[in-house]
Formats: sequence, structure tokens, C-alpha cells
Amino acid sequence: MIIDYPWYYVLFCLLAGAAYAAGLYLVGHRRFSKRMNLLLAALRFVAVSVIALLLLAPVAKRTVNEQQKPVVVVAQDVSESVDSIQRVVESGKWKVESEECEVVYEEFGGTTTDIAAALEDIASRYQGRNLGAVVLATDGIYNRGNNPASTAERLTFPVYTVALGDTTPQRDAALANIRHNRIAFSGNTFPVEITVNATRLKGHSAQLTLSDSRGKTVAQKGIDYNDNSFSSTLTFELKAEQPGLQRYTARLSVVDGERTATNNVLTFYTDILDSRRKVAIIGNAPHPDLAALKQAVESNPNYEAEVLLAEGVESGKWKVENDVSLLVLHNLPSATHQLSTLISHLSSINSIYIIGTQTDLPRFNALHAGLEIVAKAKKSNEVTALFNDRFSLFSLDGADAAALEELPPLSAPFGEAKTSTSLQSLFTARLGNINTGQPLVAAQVQGAKRSVFVWGEGLWRWRLNDFLNNKTHDHFDRLVSQLVNFAAITDSRERFIVETERHYSDNDEVVVRAQLYNESYEPFNSPDAKFTLKGDSIKGDYNFSREGDGYSLSLGTLPEGLYRYTATTTYDGKNYTAEGAFAVEALHLEQANLTADHSLLATLSSITGGEMYYPDQLSALNSQLSTLKPVIYTHTRFSELLNLPWVLILIIILLGAEWVLRKYHGEI
Repeated sequence: MIIDYPWYYVLFCLLAGAAYAAGLYLVGHRRFSKRMNLLLAALRFVAVSVIALLLLAPVAKRTVNEQQKPVVVVAQDVSESVDSIQRVVESGKWKVESEECEVVYEEFGGTTTDIAAALEDIASRYQGRNLGAVVLATDGIYNRGNNPASTAERLTFPVYTVALGDTTPQRDAALANIRHNRIAFSGNTFPVEITVNATRLKGHSAQLTLSDSRGKTVAQKGIDYNDNSFSSTLTFELKAEQPGLQRYTARLSVVDGERTATNNVLTFYTDILDSRRKVAIIGNAPHPDLAALKQAVESNPNYEAEVLLAEGVESGKWKVENDVSLLVLHNLPSATHQLSTLISHLSSINSIYIIGTQTDLPRFNALHAGLEIVAKAKKSNEVTALFNDRFSLFSLDGADAAALEELPPLSAPFGEAKTSTSLQSLFTARLGNINTGQPLVAAQVQGAKRSVFVWGEGLWRWRLNDFLNNKTHDHFDRLVSQLVNFAAITDSRERFIVETERHYSDNDEVVVRAQLYNESYEPFNSPDAKFTLKGDSIKGDYNFSREGDGYSLSLGTLPEGLYRYTATTTYDGKNYTAEGAFAVEALHLEQANLTADHSLLATLSSITGGEMYYPDQLSALNSQLSTLKPVIYTHTRFSELLNLPWVLILIIILLGAEWVLRKYHGEI
């Protein structure tokens, strides 16, 4: 027993009990016989002493032993490379025969197999329990994730493997991999690389044919299998003709005796665009920023950039064409190049302004573009970027924002900004450690006009240092791409927009989102919205669910194929429709390799202290598992005596016995 008070407080409790008992039965007039008084006094002494002791909140310490059965997890590979005949944990073909174990049956795999992830998942879910062993029934073929042997080195439980499948190389040919462009432009050609593997087919030949969504053959090549372990990569050049999401099928002719023909066919999809949007980058003079901007713009395959100098534009060598989606003006207008003819087009063409040390600020302010800079002196500041998380015109990934904040300063003309109410700063200028609050990168929407402002030059240093810091240009390129995407949107804005990925795999969840805008281009979702899906073998009608101020719809996983959709809604008596397409691609990784890898399973078991068994040795595996022993855990527990029921029962018994004795002897 443990108390938080000095030990002599227990004496006080005993004295209290003794005083109470003596005063009631041993002092003064004695109501009962001497022996009865002593017995009643003893009962009252114990009862009062225990009650007084409970006021000290004593804690009882006790040791508890708990026995926990070992858990055996039996994990069956149900991937495509393991057919149902091979599976041992199915339809009662085999069970762990041990009453001493808690047995859990699980499955893993499917269109792909990740053995390492399956083991890590088991280790995570059963952490802290007595996981005695894992039985892994698989053929050892994995096509996703880490090498299971590396994962096994970190496991704390034995893995017993059941070796399924056949290790003999099968007579088979397969299309192992296809590399192709996800996006191509109408009228251009694009490459397709296809890897063909074949085993035990030496001396045979086959034909590889590519056909489009109409079934028309667009390319064909012959293959001679000159080795029993044949592998070759064939390259095709396809013409991008019909715009839209196009399906292509690669088909390898089947040789007699092949184990399966399933892996002789693969389908892939390419999105053929009508044309790329044009971006004109016009500089006051040669500057490394121009090349950095061009490279960043063209990192997005939907855009092509042309770099021009103001001198050539003024001489009439280049004119604003109707198909230019965006102008990027670097250090313009300047003292030497006012670009009067070009400036007249700025009200109809969206623009990005790079304001540098050569920009003529009075002429720039005269554009009334939404940002005016009142020059304080003819000098510049070196300013770095500070991300503004309240920017709402588009979203910038947090990792990109953090990386851009670490880039070197831009050279910004010294001055004070006057901004329109619609201008929002994506980054503000930081001078040393001081946030000036002045816009460094800002954007706005004014009616049909969209504008972006970068108050500073030296963007080439941002792109260069992005690579030095992060071994990639992606953070800078994504910033420029998002600025271009935002600024290049024309006023022909759709009121009802549906967003999907263009490509999914057949084990991805297909989620569709939609947005409806009112006359002020504010999102809302009060009317109902419907969605119709049409595929090769699927047709269905769905209703969108409301999510935030938009809509969402989960279609789950879909089989391989090309899908087209139509979404509709009605608002204020007007019907709004959005149409589009997406592709679901099948992952045929399981069919690329059908030769079991039992050496990997033996290694797995050896590393973890288990053993490998074949399906005809499962009785021996049962014997091995029956040797697993439970684990006894010893716990020390502390309980307040006040919460123990037997203490209350003791007090009731003592007082009850005293009452019965007094009643029996006639006092009560």
C-alpha cells in the first residue's frame, strides 16, 4: 500500500478508530457484557480505522500476468500471376491447425504486386502485439515497390513462405513496356517505343501492329525471335491527325504454343491538341531573363514561346497576330522603345509585365494597367520573395512557394506602389528581413482583362538557383506556367466547367469535379448537376454531390477504355453543358513476367528466421507453427483502495455485524 502522506498518519487513523470504539463501548456505562463490549468495540475500531485510512487516498500496488496468444498472419497473393488453382488459402484448401495461435487470413496483390508493402503493412498494423509469424503464399513475382529482401531486414518476426507458381521459363512472348507521348499536336509526328520480350521462341517470328481507335493500321513491323531469351525495343513514328483523346492498340501476333495471349496486346492513349497557344516575349534589349522565360513557358506543352526584341517590333518585322494568346513585356515601355503601335493592343490582349531597371515608369504608369510605381530615386532595390497565402486567383503549391522564397533577390526599381483594388500579391517584396508589403509578383482580373506584374528583373537567377538548390527547374517553371495559364485565359469563360484527369490507371479512383459560376463569375452550387458517362462497355447517369461551393462525383475504379462524358445543369432558365473525355489504362504488369521467383522467397525466409515450403509440404508448416508459444506480459498496476469493491464490502460487513449483534442483544 502506498500513501502520499508520512507513515505516522496511519497511526492517527488507528487512534481515531480506537478513540471512537472506546468512547462508544469501553468508557462509561456498559450496555453489554464485557466480552460483548470488547467484540463490538473491535468491530467499530476496524471499521472507523479503515474509513479514516481511506481519507489518505492509499494506492494498492499489484503485479498482473497476462498471456497473449501468438498471432499468425496468412497472406495470400491474389495477383494475376497467381491463378486460383495455385492458391492455397482459398475454399478451405489449407488452414493453420493450431489452437495455440490466433490466425488471421489476408489477401494482397491484384493488377500489380508489391510484396514489400504487404509486409510493411502487416508489421505496422500488428505492432505491439505478439506477432508470431507471417505465412506468405506467393510466386515471388513483384512489379511495384521496393525489393522485399531489403524490407525483410527490418522485420522482427519470421516469414514462412509458400512457394507457388512455376520457375521454368514459359514459352511465351509479351509486350513488356510502351513509352509514348501523352500529348501531341495535330499535324506533328510523335514517337512510340515498344519493348518485346520472348522466351523459348527461338526460330519463330511475329508481327507487331499498331492501330488507331478506328481500327486502322497505322504502323507495322516484323520481329524475328533469334534467342530463347529475346528482348528488343521497336520504335515507331506516328502521325497526329485527328484532334482529341485518341486510343492506339499494339498487337503482337501469337505463336503456336504460347502460354497466354493476354500479354500480346497493350493499349495506350495520346491527347492530340489542335495547336499550342502562342506567347510573345518582347524584350527592350537582349537579356538572360528572356531565355529563362521562354524555357519556362515551353515546359508546358500547351504553349509555344517566341522571343522578340522591341527594335524588331517597331521596325514592322513582327506584328500582333490574332492567334497570340499572351504578351510578355520585359523592361517595356522604355525610354528608347515606346512601342506605341503595340501598346494600343494591350487593352485586348492579356499581358505579363516584367518591370526592371530599364522600364520607363512614367510611360508604364500611363498604361493604367492596375499597378503604378511612383519613383523616389533613380536606383534599385535587391528584394526577395515572401509568399502571401491569402492570394486567391489561383493556387501555388506550398513546396513551390517555399523553394521560391529561398531564391536570390530581383533588382526592382525603387519606388512606391499604387495598386487597383483588384490587384492581389502572390509574393510581396522582402528587403533583407523586412516585409515591405509592396507587390513583387501580383495579378489581377479587370473585366475581360487579365494582367500579371513582376516588379523586378533577374528571373534568370531564379531559374538557375532553383536548379542549384533543388536539382530541378520545376519550382520556377511551375510558377511561370501558372502565371501564363492565368493570364492567357480569354474572356470567353465557360460558366460550367468539369475537371477530370486525362489519364487514369484501372486501379485508380476516378473523381470528377465541376464548378458553376454566376454572372459575376463567382462559384455556387445551388442547382442540381447531372453527369452522363459513355464507355466501350459502360453507360450510366449520375448525380453530382455538392462539395464546398462546387460539385464532386466519385465513379470508383473503371475498366480499361476510352470514356466520354456530358455534364448538364440548369440555372435561371438556361441550360449549361460541359463535355469531355478521359482514358483508363490497364496495367498489364502481371502478365509481363510469369516465371516464379522462388529464390527470392528463400532469401526472404532466411533473413527473417523462417523457412520456405512448397504446397505439398503444408503439414510440415503446420507442425512448425504449432511450436509457437504464447508470451506472458507482466504489468504493475496501481489502484486506489477507495475504488476497490472489497473495501466497501468489508466496511459494510463490519458495520452490519455490529448492528446484528446489538440487535440480537436487545438494544435496537
